[in-house]
Amino acid sequence: MATAETRPQFAIRPAREADAPALREIFNEAVEDGLATFDAAPTTLEEEKQRVVRAIESARCPLFVAEVRNWVCGSAAIEIFDTRRSMEEIGEVTIFVRRSFRSYGVGRQLMRAIQKEAARLGYRKLVGHMLADNHDSLRLCTATGWSVAGTFHQHARHGKKLRDVVAVEYMVPAALPAE
Repeated sequence: MATAETRPQFAIRPAREADAPALREIFNEAVEDGLATFDAAPTTLEEEKQRVVRAIESARCPLFVAEVRNWVCGSAAIEIFDTRRSMEEIGEVTIFVRRSFRSYGVGRQLMRAIQKEAARLGYRKLVGHMLADNHDSLRLCTATGWSVAGTFHQHARHGKKLRDVVAVEYMVPAALPAE
């Protein structure tokens, strides 16, 4: 386990188009691992470029990256949870961390940054969904103030297997009124 002294120093910033190749690598690692995404197929560079452009163009759907020495080691995003008007204050969060940077606090710092941004953007609630056997993501959520909302049994098809999915939620603290 990394300590504060051994953790790499990294910066969190909005994603840029030039980050697309690194974001693709990180996401495709998650696909290979079979725990951090429901997707079974790797993403293409073009799909990742489009995702970055959408985030740049949409103030309500930010995409952040964590980087160490100009090397992208993780990402966090808020995406539209539901397009119905009554759901517009709810965002869905995704976080991906490069394998070699897991257990160094990258996910935790990305989560805190995305929670702060959600408050700034006026979200009232964030949600997430993860495979039930993704214990690292469940630990991350618990450590950053999320709670388990429930489990969907045999919910996600992963290859030939049906897997349970845990739904988590985070109630975004209301911004303090200006004095």
